[in-house]
Amino acid sequence: MLKLDKEAAEARGREATKLAFAVKGNRRTLQVAVIFVVALSVIAATACGKFFPGAGTLVAITISPNNPTIQPSKTQQFTATGTFGDNSTKDLSSTVTWSSSSANIATINSSGLATAGTGVGSTTITAKSGNQTASTTLTVSNRTSNGLTIACALCTPLGAGAFTVSSSVGSVTFTATDSNGQAVTPTWTSSNAAIPIGSSTGVATFNIGATGQTTTITATASSATGSATLTVQ
Repeated sequence: MLKLDKEAAEARGREATKLAFAVKGNRRTLQVAVIFVVALSVIAATACGKFFPGAGTLVAITISPNNPTIQPSKTQQFTATGTFGDNSTKDLSSTVTWSSSSANIATINSSGLATAGTGVGSTTITAKSGNQTASTTLTVSNRTSNGLTIACALCTPLGAGAFTVSSSVGSVTFTATDSNGQAVTPTWTSSNAAIPIGSSTGVATFNIGATGQTTTITATASSATGSATLTVQ
C-alpha cells in the first residue's frame, strides 16, 4: 500500500513539473508575441509619420517667379511658398533662408529681394527651410526683349516692381507692356492663393483676411515674362 502511494505521489510530481514547464513556455510565447506586436506598432507609427506627414509639416517649397531675367543693377523680388502636410500653403518669403550661388552676378537679402551686379551671367537662387529646399535660376542680361513691365491700377508703387494696396480696395487690375512700350495680353498667375488673379483679365482679388500677405504676380506672353509683388495692407 505504501509503495502504491509513493508511486502515485511521484506521478503527481511529474505531472506538476510538466504543467509548470508548460505554463512557463506559454508565458515566454506570450512575451514574444507582445514584443512582436509592440515592434510592429513602432514600425507602423514611423512609416505613417514618414509617408503621411502631419498637417503642420512643411513638405515642399516653391519659388516664384521661375527663371526670370533682369538687367544689370536691377532688382528681382522672389517669393517662397510653402506647402504643408494638409495641402495648405503659406508665404514663407520672410522666414526661409535665401542664398545666391554667385554673389558676383546677384545677391539676395533675407526677404527674397535679389540685386543684380554690373556684370552679366546666371546664378542659382535657393530658398531653404528645415529639410526643404527649392531653387531657380536668375539670369542677368543686357537684352531687354524678353521682359515685360508690370503696372497696377489703384496700387501704391514702391519701386523695383513692388506694390502695396489696402485690403479695403478688394481688387486691383494689372497690365503689362513689352520692351517697346506696347501693351500685351499675357497670361497672369499669382503665387498666393489668398490673392488670386484672373489668368486672362489681370484682376487680382482679396479681402481683409489677406491683410499682411504678399504675392508675386507673373505675366507671360510668348517668350516674354515679367513679375511684380503685391502686398495687401
